[in-house]
Amino acid sequence: MKCIDINELSVEQKIGMLFVVRSITEPEEREFVLDMIRKRAIGGVQVRPNAATADEEVALILDAADYPILICADMEQGLPGSEYMIPSMMALAVTDNEELAYQFGTVTAIEAKNRGFNTVWGPCVDLVGGNGLCKVPRSFGDNPEFAGKIAAAIMRGYNDNGMVSTAKHWPAGMDITDDQHMFATFSKLTEDDLRMTVFGPYRYAMEQGQLCGIMTNHTIFINIDETYPGTLSEKLISIVREEGFDGIIMTDSFAMMGVLQKFGEEKCYGIAIKAGNDMILPNYRTPFKQSYEYLLRAYQEGAFSEERLNEAVRRVIEAQNRTLKPATATELSDYHKECITRIGRESICAVTDDGVSPALNPNSKKMFAVLVENPYSFESGESMEISDSTVFNIEQFFALKEDILAKYPTATVIPINQLPSAAQVEQVCSTASEVDEVIFMTYVSTRSYRASESLTEHIINVMRSMQKKISAVVHIGNPYAMEAIPHVPRVIFGIGGIEQSQRNALDVLAGVYQPTGKLPVRLNLK
Repeated sequence: MKCIDINELSVEQKIGMLFVVRSITEPEEREFVLDMIRKRAIGGVQVRPNAATADEEVALILDAADYPILICADMEQGLPGSEYMIPSMMALAVTDNEELAYQFGTVTAIEAKNRGFNTVWGPCVDLVGGNGLCKVPRSFGDNPEFAGKIAAAIMRGYNDNGMVSTAKHWPAGMDITDDQHMFATFSKLTEDDLRMTVFGPYRYAMEQGQLCGIMTNHTIFINIDETYPGTLSEKLISIVREEGFDGIIMTDSFAMMGVLQKFGEEKCYGIAIKAGNDMILPNYRTPFKQSYEYLLRAYQEGAFSEERLNEAVRRVIEAQNRTLKPATATELSDYHKECITRIGRESICAVTDDGVSPALNPNSKKMFAVLVENPYSFESGESMEISDSTVFNIEQFFALKEDILAKYPTATVIPINQLPSAAQVEQVCSTASEVDEVIFMTYVSTRSYRASESLTEHIINVMRSMQKKISAVVHIGNPYAMEAIPHVPRVIFGIGGIEQSQRNALDVLAGVYQPTGKLPVRLNLK
């Protein structure tokens, strides 16, 4: 493995160094990209670790590269597909434990390095100012210093094991509620707000010597730059440099509607590099060869200078060289595994009325109403769910029912769909009238293009109809969804990892252990 010397690169090679190629799954695309890698003309490649072809893709890349090319992936919850993943980023904040955060970074890095990955997009240090799509469970809350403390601990785990990380997404407006994958977003925050608050987590991590990369954001800050979003704004990126950061800066994806619909794809490339980004995540819907030609043409037409090109390539090479540091171990220790288990348990928190225990009365007659998705079918016979087929489907319901009945053998356990039928609602209401207490188990999914992270009006009204019988709600996912429900004496929160969090929450309800987690956001619960 040979480090790249910038003085030996042609302009064409330098332009390629500014890209993270999004995919090599298509045969024609793969051959073009691998040939560019052999020519030392690609900065990095994204591979999805849980894809069936992931190991094959990584092997092809490493075979073609004689330099430390960046192999990147989102790993906010750990290496996708691993059995040692955490429920969510916010779960770490709920534990308020820097050692657990550090061990999460370490575990992720060891597993990633074993698979050939060396770059992680994260952690997410966007601050929460209220509810928002595709945002809340990915954050560490609303306190800049606290967010910085948890993020820096994770980054230390990455850095100790030779992983490049990119804190994201600069600059993120705390007043943004929309998903940038779907919307162009606008913030009213001022430059002082960005420097004093939003940059706080980055500054803390930088002062700890842990910040080595940043990913930029597509929000337009109307009081700073009315024309360009953060990804394309020289004014907004210059704030980071003025604060003293000299590491690599990557764009967020150019496939996102927050930038694509307004500016068009071709123009974005040259503007992004001129603004101060060092690497681009191109639109994965566009063949890479075309994206490369867009940027090469932009340089040839003077969209950014040779000096800016060389500065960006220098930072890419420095990031690549960081990955040559080996991981501290090739296998996870028992302590590593114990820490991941602790994160799952210690990220459960309870909000109860005064004097109310999180544990239920073991002798009461109970009904558990468990939220499941609405299945539907295409003409082809393919079955999907209304919201997300990877989360609470009917098969998972039956597994959870077994767990519930193991603790409460006489309980009634009923599934209720996000969009329930009249017959289903009648069944739930009728059964509730025959028991002493009702426990609802709810879930909302946080992911791009989700379009909603709320319970449906149907579910809220079912709760209202039996409010005096509801003794507890176990809620997994975005905690703000609980602001809409009627008052109940205890709400048990898990912030993600539905199956793991539900099992831990059942232990809390059964009095097996006392939850210690604290929500890092302020809710207005009824």
